[in-house]
Amino acid sequence: MEKLSSKDEDSIQQNVYIPYFKEIFDDLVNRSNDKAKGINKLSFLDYCQLPGILGERLFRLFDQNKDSYLSKREFLYGMLNFYCSNLDKKVNTIFKLYDFDCDSRVSKADIITLISSLPFNSSPVASEGKFT
Repeated sequence: MEKLSSKDEDSIQQNVYIPYFKEIFDDLVNRSNDKAKGINKLSFLDYCQLPGILGERLFRLFDQNKDSYLSKREFLYGMLNFYCSNLDKKVNTIFKLYDFDCDSRVSKADIITLISSLPFNSSPVASEGKFT
């Protein structure tokens, strides 16, 4: 498979990803309680549907000015960084997502926090080999 050039990647980002993320932003702003401020946390959590406190953490990472709303710039930057960045940036974002105590390391306590916040499903797996 042929690797895309940097120019092609930029073109796809400008013509595909950014317009798509802007549409999502506009939809989520319409669900927000204060459209002038941007996307509120409840609208974001409802959209992303991440288990446990991961959605809260992702919102906090996106909300750079810590005003409890995502501006268009914060949302677009966060989505592009999360979905369209290189591997190093993605790994860094996931690291920050899991570093609950913000001490620049993912400790055993961070993992315990993550695992204990995940919903528990006690129903048996329907059949082996299915993604559940």
